[in-house]
Amino acid sequence: MKNKSIRSIFLGLFLITSALLKAQMAVLASGGNATGSNGSSSYSVGQVAYLYKGTGNQVMEGVQVAYEITTLATGEVSSSKETGILLYPNPFKDYVYLDFTTNDYKGSDYQLFDAQGKLIKKDKITQTKSEFNFSSLPSAMYIIRINQNGKNITTFKIIKK
Repeated sequence: MKNKSIRSIFLGLFLITSALLKAQMAVLASGGNATGSNGSSSYSVGQVAYLYKGTGNQVMEGVQVAYEITTLATGEVSSSKETGILLYPNPFKDYVYLDFTTNDYKGSDYQLFDAQGKLIKKDKITQTKSEFNFSSLPSAMYIIRINQNGKNITTFKIIKK
């Protein structure tokens, strides 16, 4: 009997303290449940509750970082034969050569992305036959996108040995 009352007291204290704790609490902008054939998961988007600590009102929690989303194609957007653009050699060691064979794309620009979509390098293309020195890049797969007047002309997957 005495043992049951001690257990009851501890259970009551546990329930009261757990009700008072607010661990893992956040005010979220959005969220939901995703289900599929292999299981389910809960997710949340954006934490809008901020906690100010110390002098000078430093934000310690709930920081939202703005970022830009860039969509990259994994395949070539258009055939290089259609656009008249040659990019060689592929795979390459240090240099990549770009040749506008039929169309005049002078004044266009290129963007070089890594496999995760992070912008590595960008520059203007000033000649119909250009040489790009990528010797400082590590061996990996890259995506190079050729643009003219802000519009994508073509996209290539290139591999550095």
